[in-house]
Amino acid sequence: MRGAVTLAFALGLQPMGLPAQSASAATPATAAVTDTTQAGAIRVFIDCQSMNCDFDFFRDQMRWVNFVRDRLFSDVLLLVTSLRTGAGGMEYTIAALGNDKYRGRADTAVVFAAPNDAQDVVRRNLARTFALLLAPYAAKTPLASRIDLSYRAPTTSPTNPQAVKDPWNFWVYRLSANAFGSGEKRQQFYDGNVNVSANRVTAAWKINLGANLGYDESRFTLSDGSEFTNLLRSYGGNALIARSIGDHFAVGATVNGTYSDFSNYRMNLRVMPALEWNLFDYKEFTRRQLTAYYAVGVGSYQYKETTIYDRLSETRPLHSLNIAWNARQPWGSVNWSVFGSQYLHNTRFNSYGTSGFLDLRIAKGLSFNVGGNYSRVNDQLYLVRGQLSDNQVIARQQALATNYRFFLNFGMSYTFGSIYNTVVNPRFGGTRGNQMMFTF
Repeated sequence: MRGAVTLAFALGLQPMGLPAQSASAATPATAAVTDTTQAGAIRVFIDCQSMNCDFDFFRDQMRWVNFVRDRLFSDVLLLVTSLRTGAGGMEYTIAALGNDKYRGRADTAVVFAAPNDAQDVVRRNLARTFALLLAPYAAKTPLASRIDLSYRAPTTSPTNPQAVKDPWNFWVYRLSANAFGSGEKRQQFYDGNVNVSANRVTAAWKINLGANLGYDESRFTLSDGSEFTNLLRSYGGNALIARSIGDHFAVGATVNGTYSDFSNYRMNLRVMPALEWNLFDYKEFTRRQLTAYYAVGVGSYQYKETTIYDRLSETRPLHSLNIAWNARQPWGSVNWSVFGSQYLHNTRFNSYGTSGFLDLRIAKGLSFNVGGNYSRVNDQLYLVRGQLSDNQVIARQQALATNYRFFLNFGMSYTFGSIYNTVVNPRFGGTRGNQMMFTF
């Protein structure tokens, strides 16, 4: 694959190279919507949640379209979904979905970004691909006579197609380390982590190997002058291997081994063969998935301190089931799952629950989102025998006995007024991030 980014198309639309652009460059951007020709431009809404979707950049580069604030006002919806590739880069799938008079029309393009591509490289290739997908619609507008389509010929002489020779055989290795610290007179916080991974992803096989180390220390000076220190350490390794079986099945296994101060594990080792089935073709993963994942295996545990069941070690058979539905559609997105696990030596030791997130576009300008999870917990074999001090409880030094867990969030947004979202004004942009904010 030549170059840092490979596009699904060979042509590039050059909006900034339009003959009319130079003449209008000195015209205030606010005049764009009032111009009768610009008013006839296609109306576009971009639905993209990636950090590389720089909306101000897209507005500046693509002034031959009118960006609107809601999909229900648009002629074309650009729906962008992303997935990390085996090499550590990103694959962006862009669906151009016609609306209103273009309803029923749909086109798709794919952009690949390498792991080390700068954000500017990615956003420019996304903008170029957006332009290509929108070109057929723009050709039917009053602006068509002012738009040029150009082709950049390759600088090297053509060669015969050859199979890709990868000296790494698709293996990708990654090492990362991070450290953080903050504090004041009576409290300090320090934490860090190290991660190592080796991954190999092909159409037939998926292999993920990893190891991690975590350190979290908090220090507090109490009112009586005494000091309280909370130290949480964790480390471990994991392995996953999966084999594709057609368009709807996959089979594989996972192995995980961890040490955890919080969960009282000197060693938590699990070996779990698994099977997954997808109702939809795996090729549709960016838009929809309905999967059932079942695993059965064995867990071997060594504890740091004696548990409430008077054990320092044990080995138990167990199984788990997860059913998940993921969809990204013009009306919004949904991620929902039900899950459960159970020890087979004593079926009363189990946990089960549900989790999900829904982002719904209800009407023009009105959106609603809700998310959360709830689970019943009856499998805390690792709990330490005895009572924790109040300081240990407040600092979450160790896991606490519970029979349920939950989390909930919800929100809504209503936007009204002008439907156009084309103007870019960078003034006072340097104050972002509160760098220049003071309190008196």
